Amino acid sequence: MYATALPSDAVPATIPVERRGSGRVLVEVRGDGGRTVRGRIEEEGFARVRFPLSGRRGGALEAVMINTGGGLAGGDRSQTVLHALEAAQFVVTTQAAEKVYRSDGAVSGIDVDLSVAAGASLDWMPQATIVFDGARIERSISAEVAPQGRLLLVEPVILGRTARGERLSHGLLFDRWRIRRGGRLVYADGLQLDGDIAGVLDRRATLGGWAAFATILLVAPDAEGRLEAVRAALGLPDELPENLDAGASAWDGMLSIRLLARDGAPLEAAIRRVVGALGIAEIPRIWHS
Repeated sequence: MYATALPSDAVPATIPVERRGSGRVLVEVRGDGGRTVRGRIEEEGFARVRFPLSGRRGGALEAVMINTGGGLAGGDRSQTVLHALEAAQFVVTTQAAEKVYRSDGAVSGIDVDLSVAAGASLDWMPQATIVFDGARIERSISAEVAPQGRLLLVEPVILGRTARGERLSHGLLFDRWRIRRGGRLVYADGLQLDGDIAGVLDRRATLGGWAAFATILLVAPDAEGRLEAVRAALGLPDELPENLDAGASAWDGMLSIRLLARDGAPLEAAIRRVVGALGIAEIPRIWHS
């Protein structure tokens, strides 16, 4: 999930509208006799989904989302729709980090729509989104969770190709989260970076010049009871590693963790510690490859 050296330094040419990519995946799963089985599956454009046998753990089913286009740029759009029906245990990740390349001016889009039924669980754990300098991206994550359902969201973001010393100095990053439980809005979050992005990111009140961050959100009836284990795993409040900052809080059946790191390596290490401390999920196997 690290930002690697990729050829994107040339000034981009304008991409014709008809050549801009679009991808959509819909997956519906359900519980069946202690196992999770596939139901309706739809694939469009560059988006694909695979179900590796190595991803099966107990009654859970693991899905891997694939962008056959290799990234997003110039107005490309991606949509992922996931439904975990009653008694399903569903783990979803991505084949690799999602790369958002420098734009010709058009804004690309990522939409994630999730639903979790009573007695079901859904772990949305993609590898990092890497936002190249000059990228323009809008992302929306929405979810509907039944009162007795469980949703775990793990969303890491890396700003620039840190392996090349690149920073995100200009472009657009707009992020919108809306989570509902039983039809009621319980969590709303938003981020917008535009204009003098480097100046904003250098402020101590934002990223302090660091390049990687993540939000981890657990929505579950027992979420609040896992707060102290997460804080201990991260070393909060006074024993955080030198290259990591973090915060964790819990309320109203939700547990929220914010992670800020110098680059992708300490961010991934912190995510692994948090997921292990939660005790309800494992890092997808493809993260190890």
